[in-house]
Amino acid sequence: MIREVLGPGGLVASALPGYESRPGQLAMAERIAEALKRDDRLLVEAGTGTGKTLAYLVPALLSGRKVVISTGTKTLQDQIATVDLPRLQQILTGVLSPALGFESGRDDAGNAPPPPFTWAVMKGLGNYVCLRRLGEQQRQLSLTPTPELDRILAFAGESATGDRADLLDLPDDAPLWREIAATPETRIGPRCAYFERCFVTGMRRRAAEAQLVVVNHHLFFADLALRSQWPEAQVLPPYEVVIFDEAHQIEEIATEFFGLHVSTQRLFALARDVGRAARLPAQRAHSAATRLQGAAAALADALRDRLPAPRPGTDEVRVPMPDDLWTGVPLRRYHELDTILEEVGAWLAFDGEAVRDANSDGNQAPEIAGLGRRANALRAELGGLVDVANREHVRWIAGTPRNVSLHTSPIDVGPALARAFDLCPGPIIFTSATLSVAGSFSYLRERLGLQDAASEATYPSPFRYHQQALLYVAADLPEPNDERFPLAAAERAGALCQIAGGRALLLFTSFRNLRVAEAYLRATLPFPLLVQGERPRHRLLAELRARVGSVLLATQSFWEGVDVPGDALSLVVMDRIPFAVPDDPLTAARISHIRAQGGDPFGGFQLPRAALSLKQGFGRLIRSHADTGVVALLDGRIARRPYGATLYASLPRDCPRTESLDDVALFFARSVRPAAPAPAAAVEPA
Repeated sequence: MIREVLGPGGLVASALPGYESRPGQLAMAERIAEALKRDDRLLVEAGTGTGKTLAYLVPALLSGRKVVISTGTKTLQDQIATVDLPRLQQILTGVLSPALGFESGRDDAGNAPPPPFTWAVMKGLGNYVCLRRLGEQQRQLSLTPTPELDRILAFAGESATGDRADLLDLPDDAPLWREIAATPETRIGPRCAYFERCFVTGMRRRAAEAQLVVVNHHLFFADLALRSQWPEAQVLPPYEVVIFDEAHQIEEIATEFFGLHVSTQRLFALARDVGRAARLPAQRAHSAATRLQGAAAALADALRDRLPAPRPGTDEVRVPMPDDLWTGVPLRRYHELDTILEEVGAWLAFDGEAVRDANSDGNQAPEIAGLGRRANALRAELGGLVDVANREHVRWIAGTPRNVSLHTSPIDVGPALARAFDLCPGPIIFTSATLSVAGSFSYLRERLGLQDAASEATYPSPFRYHQQALLYVAADLPEPNDERFPLAAAERAGALCQIAGGRALLLFTSFRNLRVAEAYLRATLPFPLLVQGERPRHRLLAELRARVGSVLLATQSFWEGVDVPGDALSLVVMDRIPFAVPDDPLTAARISHIRAQGGDPFGGFQLPRAALSLKQGFGRLIRSHADTGVVALLDGRIARRPYGATLYASLPRDCPRTESLDDVALFFARSVRPAAPAPAAAVEPA
């Protein structure tokens, strides 16, 4: 059946103009089908262009089992739900309808065939409009309506899902969204007056009924973390199969959910919601909110006084919690906050004084009780963060001018993941374009707690890197830790952009190096310059695609998930080998943990992690069979250090390499189409 769908001349090839059957895709789909049949765990690396999405969707759907697809990004989640699955539904109707008695498109009674499968999308609650909170905002702003509120009201009245992804004209940083989005703390269940119309209720009901549920890793691991503590609790509906796409992101995302996190933003949000609760006595609610906000701010100020200055070019500092942090002023401020949280939690507890004072009609009581649970949960988590950490976790603190957050994170999340995966009842598929390092899956196996509990398969990219790409290494630049490097790298990036005619994505490992390059390139390049932070990510990428010849400067979040096929991107420049910052609290703790166990932190952790990131950055260039271009690495250590062999072996082996700018110019002259002039106003200005 899989060959009939994905093979040469198959249904997909017939239905999609220009589609060509890919041997790697077909082989991958058949291997996944075998794993599903045998209830195996399988690691599958599928090179860029393999077509891995269809390679796992087709066997998943043909299995007839309840399947969860978990993606690393909401972008891929939306693509699967809005592009890939609708196409497959139409295509597979032709396969499955005859088996159901619909030989000619209708059965003997003239009925149209049912859809061959159903699917649903689940995202975190913050992606959905909360109708109750929206109503509260409407009442509060009734005398001063705003265009943003009017747009959201119209959207909520028309949308079937309430998913923010469909609200295209709302800015990413719109403050109003925080006021009207659903949250775990404000969701009050069946006794809410809006429960039956609630977008979250609808999402969960659709997911319960669908054969295939598309989630993201954040939601999946929120569910696993919840069930690891309370087996009867769950976010996702029961399922039989899990398929992780972008599986290389699992470790970092899972780490967030197997620790504790408290921030001043969470505390301020609780204070805000207490102060706005409509049925609470106004004076007492205002007093509680003011005291809570003041105590949270006082603790944040006391903690900032103990933090070092942030690195140049950024306003954030992340450090391990000092051993003496909880002494003196910070300890007093913590006790003051703890006392207020205890008082607020007791006052707002269900059947407590707040509910009686509110003279609730039954609909408001759950909301008030929910506020009490939030206060008690914050108090418990904060207490856990202040207590002495155990050996398996690292406590750390992050501070910005607007927020201070306290964290405790597992140093090695592998054991927790191993236990969590054992809760999954059936086969588990892990796939990505970047799972192996120099051909080995050992690093990911260890970090994900899989050890020998999974089979593995590799399907190389079908792209002809020996013809389509060139890797340039700037071996003559100063060492990356040399103070001359940032400017020298900026100058070399500028020379490469001149050769390429713009059309470039410049990836930096630090904001400091990005700022140096930005200043230099603004003064020297004739091309439109786009810089991360100037506008939302999707707007920057839209302009890079539309204004051919543009140059985009970005940091870590753009090293993966960027898909710009065609003439708009012909040059990817990476300033340094993307080694994790060694004094980052979590990275430093992991290095120490590996060393204490007698392991090699560099060879067993830092190097393979950098290799996967380098592989991701390289993958931004060639996105189709027609693409050509150059990947440039301005860090000459790859050519001078012994570990460079591992990094080279993790990149496409048939890609030619050079250390000569003349070779780069010759490659562009011979193999890359010249850039058309960039239009003056191709996209709406920010």
